[in-house]
Amino acid sequence: MRLNKQQVIVISLLNVLIVALVAAILFVPKSFWPGGKTDKPVGGDQTDDPEPPAHNKLRDAVKGRIPEIERETRLMGVGDETAVKVFFEDDGVYIYGNATVKGLDFDDYGGFLCIVDGNGKITSYKYFDGAITAVGVLPGGHAVAAGKTLYAVKNGEPTVIAELNGSALGLYATDRGVAAVTQPTTSSLMYAEYIAADEGKWTPDKATRIDSGYTLRFFDCYDFGGSRVIAARAHSLPMYDSVVFYKFEPGGDASAHYYGGTGENVTRPYAVMPYPGGYFAVAAKNGIATFINVDYTFATYRSQSLGYTFTDATLLYSGGYYYTCFDRQDGSVTYELDENLSRRRLTALDGVKTQCAIDTNPFAVVGRVSERSGTGSGGVAVNVVTPSTGAAVSLPITEGTVYAGAVIGGKTTLVLSASGGDALSVGSGGLDIYVVTLA
Repeated sequence: MRLNKQQVIVISLLNVLIVALVAAILFVPKSFWPGGKTDKPVGGDQTDDPEPPAHNKLRDAVKGRIPEIERETRLMGVGDETAVKVFFEDDGVYIYGNATVKGLDFDDYGGFLCIVDGNGKITSYKYFDGAITAVGVLPGGHAVAAGKTLYAVKNGEPTVIAELNGSALGLYATDRGVAAVTQPTTSSLMYAEYIAADEGKWTPDKATRIDSGYTLRFFDCYDFGGSRVIAARAHSLPMYDSVVFYKFEPGGDASAHYYGGTGENVTRPYAVMPYPGGYFAVAAKNGIATFINVDYTFATYRSQSLGYTFTDATLLYSGGYYYTCFDRQDGSVTYELDENLSRRRLTALDGVKTQCAIDTNPFAVVGRVSERSGTGSGGVAVNVVTPSTGAAVSLPITEGTVYAGAVIGGKTTLVLSASGGDALSVGSGGLDIYVVTLA
């Protein structure tokens, strides 16, 4: 089709208009258009804006939220933080623990050491390569096992001692260094010593490996001068369960002494400690709560049934007495036993699952109070109980686990993990670690 002169003029004008519109869109500044934005903020250059405040990890304690707590220090993270071992030294608190997530107070996940001074101020953090599984005492410091690495920590600074053959279950000071108990397999245990040499170097020394036909759960290792005794649970469910004591000289073979068995003799130990007459264990014998004890020569054995079932048990020692707590379906009960294992029930601690003891004057026991329902139970409070008077302080703390307590500057200080509650400041979810000083 042939265009006439008038049509050509119209088409040409439309093309010019389209080109002009495209140029305006591409090249005219955005600020020309109504509501348009520019790269430069109103009121000055972008560099003039204040930086957001940095998270202060080394901070002072804050005032407690309830009258019963004078001050609180919270080790806050974005995941779960729990303690493995707590030491009260030089009027300060040394907290060895694990963080599941990096963030806020924690520059890394895994094992850490946090030092808090006597006023509740966080003074430092140190990190380890892996999760901490055991902590022990060394002259002038601590021994720490994280992952498969063994560290010596002095003045808050960690140095590597050795690489282990597995995760450590217990660490113990020796005359010349440190001993580590590891579990190479589910049915074996390894005791290995390391000697502190010159210039901070360490060398491996005597070792004893224990192999069993049963699954082993380690409890503790005891030093008797030239010999050692390891206490463990040996089981092959559902038929066999017992407490076993392995006696050996470092570097030599171990002899095994079993107490339990099959049928009516099935004995599941929950905790073991030495006492002046030998070894003392809290156990379920054929499902029933039982105290058992054996002498140091493993020649005599005795059991005392309490006549009821339970779901868990703990054993504490403080001030010459043992404190045994059985967690029953109708609530926890606690007994005090003297060095002859004569016992009395502490009714002031009924319903409290004991977790630590504090050498206050008078003596106090701390534990968790749970609220039971058809779907289980959850921690709703932490109680500080004075057994001699029956006095108790109840702190509304959710899912509290108390790791240690001591008197600092005349005031009772607790280290615990919790998910919050009316007594504590609440984090971003999960468990945080708290250092609280009671009023």
